[in-house]
Amino acid sequence: MNAILWYQLKCEPFSMYMEDFPVIHLRGQISSLGNSIIQRLLREEVEIVLGRNDFEKANKVFSTELEFSKSRLSRSKDCKITQGHRVVLIGFQDYTSIYDDSELGIGIDGAEVILVTPNLGSVEVDTSEIDSHIIVHDMIPTDSVKPWENQFLNSILASLSSGEKIVDVFTPKYLVAELDVADALSRLLIGDNPTPKSLDISGRRGWSQVQIYQELEVLYNRTMAGQTGNFSTENLTTPSTPNIELMSKGKVVEENRPKLEGLHRALIDSGFEGWRPTTPIRTALMYFLIGKLK
Repeated sequence: MNAILWYQLKCEPFSMYMEDFPVIHLRGQISSLGNSIIQRLLREEVEIVLGRNDFEKANKVFSTELEFSKSRLSRSKDCKITQGHRVVLIGFQDYTSIYDDSELGIGIDGAEVILVTPNLGSVEVDTSEIDSHIIVHDMIPTDSVKPWENQFLNSILASLSSGEKIVDVFTPKYLVAELDVADALSRLLIGDNPTPKSLDISGRRGWSQVQIYQELEVLYNRTMAGQTGNFSTENLTTPSTPNIELMSKGKVVEENRPKLEGLHRALIDSGFEGWRPTTPIRTALMYFLIGKLK
């Protein structure tokens, strides 16, 4: 069935064509994380409901994927929130649609409302009207826009740009690639189980400021050399693997890593292997750098 016909179909009649077909509404500050979630969901068999502007953008960005995907994109206008749907609120604003119920809004009985936000200690989040709050810690974004900017990485990149050296204080950051975050969220969204009331997502191991500085320095210098054509021997040499310092389990707890047991269990209960981020740190940082320099 082609994309135009998918677009013309209404949400409710679609259940006649596909039994138990998950319907997932994406609202809020979609940004690159939302796009990564869409891209991941298009590998499944779901209906993704977006506001008009996000719908139009997604149709252009994912035109090739949509041609071969069993999933489809719909507009909020054509597919209103109803029982059995999942509503994912990304970020801190733009949650509502003019097509929502005038009295109930997004709080439809039987629909699951999931809030996904970065860990910003200075921002108070009202969770009284939602079913689940997923807090993302130390995500490496592919596009650095609010509220998903990573100030830790931004400060290191600023130091590289200015030529300043950093003074390291080992306060580890549990960095995690955006693609791994999107993968975990997508797996939870297509599962049959209710999403736990509260979950944390982060990387499993801590990285110091100096370790990330060294990684970004290699990538940054090579990128700058590529733009100017002035390559040095160092730029052309394959960089060594990241300098990983193993920490004991006790030290990990001591360093206040976000609690990942709930996420791990929720993924297992949904039929997956648990929380196992797979994107190498260098790959995630390369995507981050591309996003910053574009």
